Amino acid sequence: MTKLRVVTWNAEGMFVEGSKTRRALPHDALAVLRKLKADFVVVPEFGNIATAHEEILLAIRSLGYEISLAAYDDERSPGVGMAILSRLPVTSALRHALPETGRPYIELHARDEAGEQIRVIGVHLDDRAEDTRLKQIVAVISSVNSDISAPTLVMGDFNAMHEKSLFARFARSSIAGRLASLVRHEQLRSVAGRVHEMGYGTTINTMLNDTKLRDLDTKHRRTISAKQAGLEWAPALRLAKIDWIFGSKQFKVIGYRVLRDVGSDHRPVVADLQY
Repeated sequence: MTKLRVVTWNAEGMFVEGSKTRRALPHDALAVLRKLKADFVVVPEFGNIATAHEEILLAIRSLGYEISLAAYDDERSPGVGMAILSRLPVTSALRHALPETGRPYIELHARDEAGEQIRVIGVHLDDRAEDTRLKQIVAVISSVNSDISAPTLVMGDFNAMHEKSLFARFARSSIAGRLASLVRHEQLRSVAGRVHEMGYGTTINTMLNDTKLRDLDTKHRRTISAKQAGLEWAPALRLAKIDWIFGSKQFKVIGYRVLRDVGSDHRPVVADLQY
């Protein structure tokens, strides 16, 4: 059996100073990366790709990672892009466009020491509307189902909850929807409205129903707080699970953790696997 450690971590731009979070700097992101000791790391918000400092990229490479980057063309986060970091030799890194927004997602192919191919798909779905996410997840599912022979992982920030989680049930309720519209703080009102949509759960249902992948976290551990850029005063209490790791049948989970607050609104999510 081969062991593998994989991580999904929306770093809120921590790897590039000035991108988003004001609670951490690139050297903090590097410190987290060193402690993770992962084979694959999907970073849906790496930072502003165009202004990434070469010394930070060199430091990541010095940890043994190949870096696959894809910049977003997003008016709300201009230049901020995603990354997949791989300690396994990369044979290809394909960039696909998500419907509606055109935001890219990365399909990475790598080989382990035995020469077996592993596929990792990193995603960052729209955070505003469930209808948009549903269109986007259909595209991701098409990529997943195009090759079901290789061990496959799909990881990232889905901006979507499982419909049966307690917080999702509250978030999608009519009461929560009305409360969200009454919030006076503009950014907090926007967050509350988006969370209301995330609670519907149809995106995650579609992913599970239309692929042979399974959720590798049976306990549905919460991954995100409201403590983000512009809401630094918000508590770091974890509210919901919107960061997911899905895997094919070849993977056996031997450990799964959500780490502490490290300076972004999303916590690093770590899965230790065998295959």
